[in-house]
Amino acid sequence: MYINAKRIDMGKLDIKISLANRLYPMKIDENEEKIIRLSAIKIEKMLKIFKEKYSVKDDQDLLAMCALQLCVKLEKNEFNESEIEEKIIQGLNEISEHINETL
Repeated sequence: MYINAKRIDMGKLDIKISLANRLYPMKIDENEEKIIRLSAIKIEKMLKIFKEKYSVKDDQDLLAMCALQLCVKLEKNEFNESEIEEKIIQGLNEISEHINETL
């Protein structure tokens, strides 16, 4: 969860994020603040769900479970993006072949 922020340089913020009952100081670009705040909120929600679903009490275990789930989602997204890129390239190659045949 987002705690506080203070401007340190032009376009930079010094913030503290609370995750699993610990504060994490960060120096970020101003334009990243919203994304970081929303990410912290999502992580806290995931931690709560894991805590209730699996009866895990250790915050370190909860954070590890959260990190694993987020990495799995990221890998799936990257895999899907690469599949989409391949299909686009294949489609462009087919269009190019049709144009070359027409000319």
